[in-house]
Amino acid sequence: MRRVTALILLAGLAVVAYVLLSPERRRERRIADLRLTADSADVRALLGAPGATCVTGGLEHLGRRFPTGTPPATAEDVVARLQAETAQRWVYPPDADDPVGCVPPDGATEVGLDRRGRVLWFVRKTDQVAIVVPEGYLPSAASND
Repeated sequence: MRRVTALILLAGLAVVAYVLLSPERRRERRIADLRLTADSADVRALLGAPGATCVTGGLEHLGRRFPTGTPPATAEDVVARLQAETAQRWVYPPDADDPVGCVPPDGATEVGLDRRGRVLWFVRKTDQVAIVVPEGYLPSAASND
């Protein structure tokens, strides 16, 4: 009976260790430290090389990433402003080993860089978290970060 209990405890510890130490979990913890205006070198140090480096392209997909209650017209205005100010987008896949393109899949992290190579906006997890934009881009009731 003691061996069975020991095996169950060992298996449980292995699962906990995997969850806490997996590359995906480590990246999620690092993403929490991502900040607006961070330099692209800081982003690389924090998150590693992006899975995809993309020209700005259309940012319409960001319209779904605004905080709940953001009027659609406000979201459209902010996306248009971001479109004009974003020089490059970096997309990180949900799983570090997965290939990713310029259309971010659910669970990806997306970072928009301005012409100086600084973080202008980001979405920590595309299917769950609202976009983070500079103060003043959104009315105060809908602002974040």
